Amino acid sequence: MGELGQLVSYIVAGSIMGVVYAALALGFNIVYRVSKSINFAHPALVLLSATVAYIAAVRAGLGLAAGTLAALAVGFAVSAATERLVARPLRGRPPIALIAATLGVYYVLKGVSMFVAGGSIPQASLLRSEFSLRAGPVTLSASDIAAIAAGAGIVAIVVALHRLTRLGVAMRAVAEDPYGAAAYGLPVKLLTMLSWGLAGAAGGLAAIAVALKANLSPILEVYVIKALAASLLAGLDTVAGIIVGGLVLGVTEQLVRFLEPYLRFGVIDFTGIHEAAAYMIMLLVLLVKPYGLFGTERIERV
Repeated sequence: MGELGQLVSYIVAGSIMGVVYAALALGFNIVYRVSKSINFAHPALVLLSATVAYIAAVRAGLGLAAGTLAALAVGFAVSAATERLVARPLRGRPPIALIAATLGVYYVLKGVSMFVAGGSIPQASLLRSEFSLRAGPVTLSASDIAAIAAGAGIVAIVVALHRLTRLGVAMRAVAEDPYGAAAYGLPVKLLTMLSWGLAGAAGGLAAIAVALKANLSPILEVYVIKALAASLLAGLDTVAGIIVGGLVLGVTEQLVRFLEPYLRFGVIDFTGIHEAAAYMIMLLVLLVKPYGLFGTERIERV
């Protein structure tokens, strides 16, 4: 395979990972829109959903479809419960209170993940298949195809729900102006809890996507933390924009990885710098556009 073929292969791999990052970032954005705070429990929620999916699909032998349904149910239930038991009592408090509380939930959920897995998170694949598609220099495995379907599917479902359904319009109204929504008779508390539940369900399906692409492992949550970079890059209050943020993050990582062998200056070796490249681009974008590429600029009056 020539260098051009390798470059194409890296770009395709980055695009697949970008779709997964976009799906993982959905949970951050949905919660931020409705609660104006970052949910730091989201990485552990994704890890818990992926662990439950593995137990159902592989250990119990029920298959990937049953594992996906289990991940969706766990993601929705845990996230909705977090809103009801943690976020709602802190409503009206400074955002730092909810951030600190979700950090506490993060450690609780990580402990629960290890407990349900039997003491430690295993390193394992959710799908065993020899199927693959080859087109020129690009080869897509069954896990790649399933990861694209799961990642793109949940992004499309959430965007369509927000834009095309009455429930989605009501959720957006509560996110934009909860007092105005209450004046029109909308059940603000219920819709807020449903928004958190939707974020959790999105995290559950994204957990399937990232576990298919990168396998279940104790460090699976690192991909979710990277996805936060995609979320900040696009803007925390946008949903559709995170598709661009995820793709920029994924493709940039792989392009820098492709260029790493050429990035040598004397004794200085930049091997592994692709892990930090996405964060550096995010910092540059935020220095120029603090609300991200598609975020809404808020004007504070003092």
